[in-house]
Amino acid sequence: MGKQWVRQEIKRNELQELVDSALVWISKNQQLAAGIAGGAAVVVAAVCIFVYRMHSTQSATWDRLALAEDTAYAGQVDSALQQIKDLTTQYPSSQAAAYALLFEGDILFPRGQYKEALDAYNKVLENSEPKVLQPYALGDSALAQEAAGQCPQAVQTAQHFLELYPDHFLAPQVHASLARCLATAGQADQARTAYQKITLQYPDTSWAAWAKTRLEAAAPLAKP
Repeated sequence: MGKQWVRQEIKRNELQELVDSALVWISKNQQLAAGIAGGAAVVVAAVCIFVYRMHSTQSATWDRLALAEDTAYAGQVDSALQQIKDLTTQYPSSQAAAYALLFEGDILFPRGQYKEALDAYNKVLENSEPKVLQPYALGDSALAQEAAGQCPQAVQTAQHFLELYPDHFLAPQVHASLARCLATAGQADQARTAYQKITLQYPDTSWAAWAKTRLEAAAPLAKP
């Protein structure tokens, strides 16, 4: 479920956010800032120092996340999980920590540790920032719940995802999970509707072909 591009996008915007935060503080506290700094030039210098220190910390967190990713891809999964734990414990409010939690879930999912994966995804959802990670965590939660045999919960999560992010590129995958869970739960009519929506909303795709096959398999035999 590679999401490296998401991390790059967050990191790219992070320095600008730090600068904006510092300037907002100064605009609201001009007298105090001038009194402390002793002049406009020193205020600018103070802002630069503040931004540098904050950005240095943030850069360090991204570097640690990159190391954890490299460690996982090298096959040292347990070591990577420990690095993620250390990062999220020491810098829980950093954006890198949020991405690390998502990555943790993606490590645990294929290992069959669905409960632990769901815990990681839920932490991302609870923090609600950065917003760009929310659809990934929610969509992955639906898949993890389905894999864990929690179809009623997966149905609710999938429906919630499709309400919030109907145009997200993960929507077909989540829609398929919804259809499968409905079928597993014996809700044949609802499952058929879900399959039909997939064929209509994602025509000329592998998802539509898959849903069409499921519909044909579920169709009642015609009476002679």
